[in-house]
Amino acid sequence: MTEREIIASIVSSCFILVFVVELVAGKFKESPRPWRDGGFILAGLSAHAVMSTPLIGFIAGWLVVLMFPNSSGALADTPFWLALGSIFFIQEMMHYWLHRWTHEKEWLWKIHRTHHTAEKLNTGVIWRYNVFWTLLLPQVWMLPFMIYFGLGIPCVVAGMMTFFGNMLTHTAFRWDLWLRKKMPWSEPAWRVIEKVITLPDTHHAHHAWGPGSNLNGNYATTLFIFDTVFGTAKIPNREQKRYGLPKAKNLDWKEELFWPLIRKSEASLSSKKNKAEQKAAV
Repeated sequence: MTEREIIASIVSSCFILVFVVELVAGKFKESPRPWRDGGFILAGLSAHAVMSTPLIGFIAGWLVVLMFPNSSGALADTPFWLALGSIFFIQEMMHYWLHRWTHEKEWLWKIHRTHHTAEKLNTGVIWRYNVFWTLLLPQVWMLPFMIYFGLGIPCVVAGMMTFFGNMLTHTAFRWDLWLRKKMPWSEPAWRVIEKVITLPDTHHAHHAWGPGSNLNGNYATTLFIFDTVFGTAKIPNREQKRYGLPKAKNLDWKEELFWPLIRKSEASLSSKKNKAEQKAAV
């Protein structure tokens, strides 16, 4: 096995392990619409594997050769830790701004919105998205460039770090609150950590609605320092009661998965729902 295949196996195994633990613990049953959630997760995984990765690999690979025809392996002598730290920081910063723009620009929001209609958080939500979402991710575009320049392994490791961060912040288990409760003497350290690193506390707030939530903030994937610096941070230090979007049930699943190819009127969907309810009541 190559180094990249070993890393991919580690990431996949860890994801499956956490997913199974949550499944056995009944965390997926807490969702009001588990089958819908499961379908969205499978669609997101399939789109990533079948469409986004090969398509971006081909386009980005063609672009980097066209733009830098004589630079293959040009950065291969860069010390590993310097390359890893630089790539990770750049990817995290780019993802922060992409994520922020998806909440500020309506057309981008409708591509990202699917990730936010989950009514309970768990590890599977990592893959719950519109099928076109991964076409926007900076990590996916950056990898072919870094492979060409001889920094493939540091780039893959940086992506793995982001993925593990995603697992730790999306999981249904509030391990951060548990640790803080069990080790009250560590609270001063947590007060520093929560301003620098994204914890379940801040990311669960990003997925929630109601008191303590922060849908339009807490955008960072792993380095919460970007939210702290750019003024989008909110640290609730509490569990969230409600997740998703108040109007999630009025959204059509086809639009959630395939917008902008499929567009549905929320007013129309709401009207149909009301008519169905009235008919059932007669």
